[in-house]
Amino acid sequence: MRFLVTGAAGLMGSHTVDRLLAEGHEVIGVDSYITGRREFLAYASANPRFTLIVGDLFDFTTVIEACEGVDAVFHFAANTDVRYGTDYPRRDLDQNVIVTWNILEAMRRRDIKTILTTLLPTPEDGPLPIQTSLQSASKLAAEAFISAYAQGYGIRALIFRFAAVVGERCTHGHLFDFCRQLHAHPDQLHVLGDGAVRRSYIDVADCVDAMLLALHHPTSPVEVFNVGSLTPCELTESIGWIASALNIQPAIEYSGPGPAWVGSCPVIYLDCTKLHRLGWQPKLDPEAAVRRTVHYLAANPWLLEPRA
Repeated sequence: MRFLVTGAAGLMGSHTVDRLLAEGHEVIGVDSYITGRREFLAYASANPRFTLIVGDLFDFTTVIEACEGVDAVFHFAANTDVRYGTDYPRRDLDQNVIVTWNILEAMRRRDIKTILTTLLPTPEDGPLPIQTSLQSASKLAAEAFISAYAQGYGIRALIFRFAAVVGERCTHGHLFDFCRQLHAHPDQLHVLGDGAVRRSYIDVADCVDAMLLALHHPTSPVEVFNVGSLTPCELTESIGWIASALNIQPAIEYSGPGPAWVGSCPVIYLDCTKLHRLGWQPKLDPEAAVRRTVHYLAANPWLLEPRA
């Protein structure tokens, strides 16, 4: 098969590209390199079945050309930042809603019938939630467009709601931020909030397993899957794992009770029963996933340096 992967040089995108190539598929990757890393595509770039398009998916011409001859789309390109969303409100609309519409419209014109994408970590069959960040609001709007295109044009949409994705090539999120802080100052760590938030860490490789498993199973035209670990953990617990993996004992300073920033969710823990029924189970528990990420970042300190 011939797949298009957007956000190909990011965490989810690059791992998906590698897996698809390993399975013998042809892959078209698109990335602007604004947040993606060229180094993450080193393996793929040496493969003759991989083609990279460096471009902006906000440009519809780029999207329609990338979709030529494609059988299915893995759409990962998005603004994933929640913390600074209120400072740049247009960014979520452009990168999450308009870009998703560009992908869907190109799929319609190219007669591509399958899209796999990642959206809000909310209940699979829950009611419309109140949005607390512009990023989550834009993701909800994107999901609505995907559902409408699926119903209107016969597109099969597989929507994955990931918990806190970590793993090799991780370049954002609080786990990455903690490692960056400790790389610069191993004796101290500043934490926003009181450390009581709960997260369901899931390794990126387990996420790719889940997507490919669902892709090869019969589903409804629009199917939503939660992807997370079997048990959540408190942020303070994960900080202990990080310190242990780095063999340090930093002094920890908490900013105080309340949300770390506007839109910060105190608990992310997903019911993954639907995927379990298909036979999926995460290979790594949260502690193992966090430790793998920390070891990778410690071995690749260049990722922790500010980008030029």
